[in-house]
Amino acid sequence: MPAYHSIFLQDTDVRLIGNFPLLPLRTRTRGPAYTLPPLQSGTTDLTLDPDSESYDILDEVLSLFRANTFFRNFEIKGPADRMLIYGILWVSECLGKIRGGSRESEK
Repeated sequence: MPAYHSIFLQDTDVRLIGNFPLLPLRTRTRGPAYTLPPLQSGTTDLTLDPDSESYDILDEVLSLFRANTFFRNFEIKGPADRMLIYGILWVSECLGKIRGGSRESEK
């Protein structure tokens, strides 16, 4: 069974900075990435459909984190996959720091 790839691979006009894609974000803060519309009423971050216009790369990282951490090999098909890998590694690092901090408090 192959690993899950980013749905943002379909975007061909993505700006790259240092081989890092600037993918859309659902935010109210201005920045280099273009912003997506806010969530519709009645929709939460947990029930957001990947086909929604408000689905961003952070939603994808969090939804594919568990599934993609079980794969040893991951073929990078484009800049969006690279961003997905960076996001999964960042979430893994954050969880490791949280877990490591709780062990110190147990001593």
